[in-house]
Amino acid sequence: MKLLKRFQDSINGANLFESIFRNIGKAIAGRFENFTETKLGGFVNKIRDSKFWGLIEKVFGSIPLVYLVNAIKKLIFFVFRIITKVFLLAIRLLDFLFFPWRIYVSFRDNPKAGFSGLLSAILPGTGQVKNKQWYKAIPFFAIFAILILVEYNTGGYKYVLQGEIAAVPAGEDGRLFFFRDYGGYITRGLWGLITLGKVTILDNLESGYRGLKVLKVDNNVPWRAYDNSPSLLGLGVIALTLTTLYISVWVGNIKDAYHSSVLIQKNEGAVEPAREWVKRVWDDFFAYIIIIPSFTLILFFTVIPFLFSFLVAFTNWTSRVVVGFDTIEWVGFDTFKLVFQNTEFLQFFGSVFVWTLFFAFMTSVTVYVIGLVQALIIESKFVKFKKLWRIILIVPWAIPGLISLMLFRQVFAEDGGLMNSILVDAGMMNTVKEFLRNIGLLDQTTPGVIAWLNDANNYKLARTIIIVVNLWLGFPYFMMLITGVLGTIPTSLYEAADIDGASGGQKFRFITLPWVLRATAPIIITTFTYNFNNFGSIYFLTGGGPGYPTAEVPTSVRALGAEPGMTDILISWIYKLSFVGSTQNFNLAAVYSILIFLMISMTAIITLSRQKSFWEED
Repeated sequence: MKLLKRFQDSINGANLFESIFRNIGKAIAGRFENFTETKLGGFVNKIRDSKFWGLIEKVFGSIPLVYLVNAIKKLIFFVFRIITKVFLLAIRLLDFLFFPWRIYVSFRDNPKAGFSGLLSAILPGTGQVKNKQWYKAIPFFAIFAILILVEYNTGGYKYVLQGEIAAVPAGEDGRLFFFRDYGGYITRGLWGLITLGKVTILDNLESGYRGLKVLKVDNNVPWRAYDNSPSLLGLGVIALTLTTLYISVWVGNIKDAYHSSVLIQKNEGAVEPAREWVKRVWDDFFAYIIIIPSFTLILFFTVIPFLFSFLVAFTNWTSRVVVGFDTIEWVGFDTFKLVFQNTEFLQFFGSVFVWTLFFAFMTSVTVYVIGLVQALIIESKFVKFKKLWRIILIVPWAIPGLISLMLFRQVFAEDGGLMNSILVDAGMMNTVKEFLRNIGLLDQTTPGVIAWLNDANNYKLARTIIIVVNLWLGFPYFMMLITGVLGTIPTSLYEAADIDGASGGQKFRFITLPWVLRATAPIIITTFTYNFNNFGSIYFLTGGGPGYPTAEVPTSVRALGAEPGMTDILISWIYKLSFVGSTQNFNLAAVYSILIFLMISMTAIITLSRQKSFWEED
């Protein structure tokens, strides 16, 4: 008992352990400041003498000793931070496993409060009634009652009570899935999430299901209809989400009954009046109350679709699974193995990933730089009619992007395109072709006009056009954003710089640029994450083309029926895997979606966490 009590105390002091670990890490790391040239210097010199270090210095040049010491210190901080997180996670896990012990401790320390919690665990709200807090009991019981009513009214429990199971028992194969046949929205959804369906039309080849023929739809006997695995998966995710939310409310109901009873005993039986409770909840939780609508929308339109696509990655769902004749099955990490163990898949994924990174980086940097330049020009004291220039330059951003992309697709069309027509009429076709060939963008072997977007030999040209078009679409936004930021720079800074004799370049470097970057750095990062998944710019401009030559596409990739084009980024390739081609590989597309999510989220979190402006508060 004493050991368990000490464990309980350790759980309550988890933050103390975290603080101790951090202080130990700082102390060890700080020791390196005292012997950088002695003990650590000899160790570093051994590293420098190695062949591997010689290769590093050839690429990055000579690295000072202080940089190595700082790197080691950061590594120590990182290691201890990981150890701390693992330790705390273990503490929380043990805390969960010892939940029965915590219940026992609660009853032992305060039997009256423990009994209130137990009542609320059996029937939500009854513990609050025992505490004479009816105003709390009503909402807890109402939520529970609504859940029961929804489950009963959406299920077939009344047919069970009427004896349908006895009238139509399990068939010769002994199959009868109770929650499938009679469960409500919650229980049937959870059953479908676990099994993904068990009954198909192929059961009619034997004895059917429960001795009856399986149909597509039967309004009188719903359980005769075959299982639709995708629908079951979707309904299962919703049911799981609602169940998780209710369990959270149920646990909160138990904790509230227990802690309220403890507080009432401390106040010698005084119960908080309903009006004061409502006022306190409104004041203390106002921020959480007003975000409930937003939270609900995010839950149903972001979280649930994300969970659905996440779970698809662990199934065998492709177009080969015919609804009605087959059911989707859980296959674990088999699809992930296909991606990471098949070198041909990795090769194509790597090439598409590198192009996606380059596309996201270039489209983000170019729109920012051009927007900054345009903002500086417009805000210059030498420019007249500033409002007019702002209106003209913001037009590309004001026009819907879809319209602009479709227009540019026609401009750069090979047959009848505006660009080729202009070059032919001006007699400059050969000159432009020679120029593009000299800079490495054109390599087509066919004579005549330029194939801007659909020739595999000109894929570099197609990629360049995509970046230029995105520059046209995106720079006005940053121009207006940076124009606003420039207006917040105090003129006193420039006046002080003039007194010190600073040049225009120095004022830009040490005043304007740092100020603008500090204010817009988070926007640059979010722009990069957006462009990483900029599906429209690829799909509506090039459609992912031109395609790879057949000889360059491995057989295993070609078997998918949706190999990537030479301008496809990851998100547009995922679209092709899901909805284009002879085999719709929903599971493989879901795996790539997870990989994109991990890469984007980690990049955004790490980069934003390093920006001081992102964490500043008033």
